[in-house]
Amino acid sequence: MADASTLTPPAGAPTPRQIRAAERKAADYERGYSISYKRLILAFCCEGVIVATSLAGAWLFASIYAGSDPLAFWMMMLAPVAYGVIEFSRVPLAVSIRTQRSLALRIIAAIGVAAAAIVTVKSVSQLGEIMFRPRLTEAVQTHEKLVDATNARDTLDRKIRDADAVIAQRTAQLEDAERRLKGANTELGALPPQRCFRTTSTTADGRRVTGTRCTTDPRTEAMKGSLGTAQKDRTDASARLDAARAERATLDRTAIDRAQSEAGMAYRDAIMRSQLHSFTAMVFMKDPQQVTDKEIHSFLLFFVFIPAIGASVASTLLALTSIERVRDEDDVILDEQAGSFILEPFAEDILRQARAEAERTAAATIERARPPAAPPVAVPHPVVSPGPAANAPQPMTANAAPLRVVETGR
Repeated sequence: MADASTLTPPAGAPTPRQIRAAERKAADYERGYSISYKRLILAFCCEGVIVATSLAGAWLFASIYAGSDPLAFWMMMLAPVAYGVIEFSRVPLAVSIRTQRSLALRIIAAIGVAAAAIVTVKSVSQLGEIMFRPRLTEAVQTHEKLVDATNARDTLDRKIRDADAVIAQRTAQLEDAERRLKGANTELGALPPQRCFRTTSTTADGRRVTGTRCTTDPRTEAMKGSLGTAQKDRTDASARLDAARAERATLDRTAIDRAQSEAGMAYRDAIMRSQLHSFTAMVFMKDPQQVTDKEIHSFLLFFVFIPAIGASVASTLLALTSIERVRDEDDVILDEQAGSFILEPFAEDILRQARAEAERTAAATIERARPPAAPPVAVPHPVVSPGPAANAPQPMTANAAPLRVVETGR
């Protein structure tokens, strides 16, 4: 069984995580910048979503407009694929703006980012147009049906007006024929009656024959012809009037009015479901049904292109902010041996001066801490006769100061 001391790191030793963090920090300082991989990955993810949705939108467009022609379909898909590749290059170019040291390369990378952003604006604006197309298509279709119903009603009204005019005209013709017929009858009745008288004649054999002879007004035959003509005109006028009335009876507004009402209701419902009509009406402060196509497309210019510009800038900003400078480009990094060769003499001189200053400071501190020396005390000496005992040491009195020994040094 392994000793526990071999498994547990000593106290104060760096952990593997700290070691890795230190290594990354050293590597970042060596190259001059650090990378936030979370932001960089998020920028690539945003770009990937934009490219995927743009290709999906192009696929839908190609499916709708190419029909069953596969050649036309793939012809319409070539440019979107190329646009997707260009959009993917925008994030690396944005990173190059922060990491390249050459000013010329930075300018070139910025131009590339701007060009790729223009492609992104085109692709995202197409997606925005696709988003509003179903509701706008429904509104356009229902409006066309309403216009057709209105035109049909106008056509029916025009036919009714024409039929009413024909009826009025043929009624006037019938009335005129009746007046002429009545006038012919009146004139014929005003002619003098036929006049008859007896006549006597002799035949060839000499016999006398008696008879009756009638004479009529010579205008009678002409009057009868006029009466017949007037009666025929009256019959024809009456027949034409009956035909005009029968045709007018077929012109009924009920079905047309119902169709127009249903078309108007469907158009109003489509307008209510159209966000584009609602937003445009709010901007221009109008009723949604009174919004014109010009106003809708004017609002669509801002409502689609501004979000497209924002989408093209978002991933670029993420890529730009994922790079953080840890040192200036003008900083000079020295090798360890070169640094020790240049700086070691200065460090030794600084240490020598610091050591001397510390010694002086310690000596001064010890000198200040030493107590002052006591004044000497006079001791009376007894008068003795000289002798051998005179040279012996004398005992200290009680008032004599003790001898203090102080050790000095560092």
